[in-house]
Amino acid sequence: MQDFTWDPQQYTVFADRRARPFRDLTARVRATDPKVVVDLGCGPGNMTRTLAERWPGARVIGLDSSADMVASAQQMAAESGAPGNLEFDQVDAERWAPDADVDVIVSNAMLQWTPDHRQLVRGWLEALKPGAWFAVQVPGNFAAPSHATIAEMSRRPEYEDALEGVVERESVYTTDEYLETLIAAGFEADIWETTYSQPLSGPDPVYDWVSGAALRPSLQRLEAADRRDGTNLQERYIEEYRRIMRESYPTYTTPEGVRLTDYPFRRVFIVGVKNDLSPSI
Repeated sequence: MQDFTWDPQQYTVFADRRARPFRDLTARVRATDPKVVVDLGCGPGNMTRTLAERWPGARVIGLDSSADMVASAQQMAAESGAPGNLEFDQVDAERWAPDADVDVIVSNAMLQWTPDHRQLVRGWLEALKPGAWFAVQVPGNFAAPSHATIAEMSRRPEYEDALEGVVERESVYTTDEYLETLIAAGFEADIWETTYSQPLSGPDPVYDWVSGAALRPSLQRLEAADRRDGTNLQERYIEEYRRIMRESYPTYTTPEGVRLTDYPFRRVFIVGVKNDLSPSI
């Protein structure tokens, strides 16, 4: 279970780029007339809405453990004329199990926060009925400077007490391990990796990106330590992290004089349909 809170506004700073893996993931789900679709870790709900629009005859349920994210999603639905088949609720995925009527489970960039989540996934796959679809995307960028630096800095003497165990929250398996999990549960599997080359603008765009997701637990731990001990750990950490990111990622200048930072991001996609008489993926 997460012991940090999400900031929906910061998370949506790069909304379009965060949405692209979701679109690529759900494009491989070929359910034609599902009745119940669940988006686990729905965040602010903007992409869950696309599922409700795609399957107007389905009950589309967005679930998230963050009260702030669920409130943001409900506000989005109420203020933007979202389809009537769309709903949101606060649920901890580690305590959730699909009902027998669930036809599609989608989870985008959530499971990496759950250590040993393959066991959790096994339970979901077992509960799904024949013909049901399962589609998950997780980041696979933990060896990149943006994420490796988070791990390295958490071990520095000045930060190690405040950040003890924080990096252990992210775990991603190999594609072979995900394939084995789906096949063992009777699924026809479609698993692949993609690295998106993302040109980002701004003076510290890599920091801006990770501060809305991977870096958030560390920042909140440091903020709490500062309040408790009267230190300025978070400010020092952010300054050093920004410097390392500026040195780690190449920048380019467009003919119009706009400076861009290339931020590659690897993603792992896991899609499967439970075997019955359904057509092949």
